[in-house]
Amino acid sequence: MINILSIISPLLILALLGYLIAKRQWLTDGQLSGLSKITFTIFIPAFLFYRMATADLASVLNPLPIAAFYFPVLLCFALGFTLNFLLHPDYKKHRGGSAVFALASSYSNNIIVGLPLLLLVIGDSALPIIFLIVTFHSAMLFALTSAIAASQHIEVKNNSAEQGINWLNFAKQTLTNPLVFGILSGLLVNALGITIPALIARPLEMLGQPAITLALIALGASIAKYDIRGERRFIALASSIKLIILPLLVYLMAKYAFALDTLIVQVLVILSACPTGVNAYLIAQQHQVHRKAVASSVVVSTITAVITLPLWLIWLGLA
Repeated sequence: MINILSIISPLLILALLGYLIAKRQWLTDGQLSGLSKITFTIFIPAFLFYRMATADLASVLNPLPIAAFYFPVLLCFALGFTLNFLLHPDYKKHRGGSAVFALASSYSNNIIVGLPLLLLVIGDSALPIIFLIVTFHSAMLFALTSAIAASQHIEVKNNSAEQGINWLNFAKQTLTNPLVFGILSGLLVNALGITIPALIARPLEMLGQPAITLALIALGASIAKYDIRGERRFIALASSIKLIILPLLVYLMAKYAFALDTLIVQVLVILSACPTGVNAYLIAQQHQVHRKAVASSVVVSTITAVITLPLWLIWLGLA
């Protein structure tokens, strides 16, 4: 419990700092908006591009662990999407809002929480499986969410469902999303075997270093601006899907459907049991939907994970 708290507490402290900055008005709304924009358009895309461009894709391509992890992720994404699409009072039958809520229900904080926790309880033997999952995690879920949200934007812009989707605009909006562009361009550089020159690589590393810190501060600041009382049920719903249903499905899929080795099962379950990743809020911020529910889900799931992660560790025989 103490070790998990030591991993999670920096996230909560940075979010609290952002909350105080907004609540005490140490920065104006315009300044906070600028901070959020530069984080989304420069720092996070640079971070994602560099990670994807330098990932060792050839050594991590193993279809069974990928399937055991991502089938449940897509199921939980579909569950979150459906519940929001049918039940949410403000985003009912809203594809963009439902996609963003689905992301909050299925996207894990694997880098900040999962990686150090697994290194702590398992050691370096967990690294190949972690890299296998992390390599495709943001790419798949961000692209899926942004594609669905883009289709919603285009339909609204056309002002008529009967006009259908302009697929050229749809592709343009999806591919020009800074997060998606950063991921896909990094994958392209990787696939083409292009080595990034040191003159460019070092600035990219430096741009990526403050990305998560600024994202957490922006998230905390956003919570100060929103009244989340009407979102409590959906915050609890997203956190429950993320922390309980998803890891349970991953466990069943990995252990029984694919009969994977115990080590692989343990790593996949802990990665899926991590709280909602902060980048889910950046997607909500970009599309201007479900910001208060997603921001609060990140914080609530992170706090709750202090309790749920030790229970999963005990279940898996790691504690």
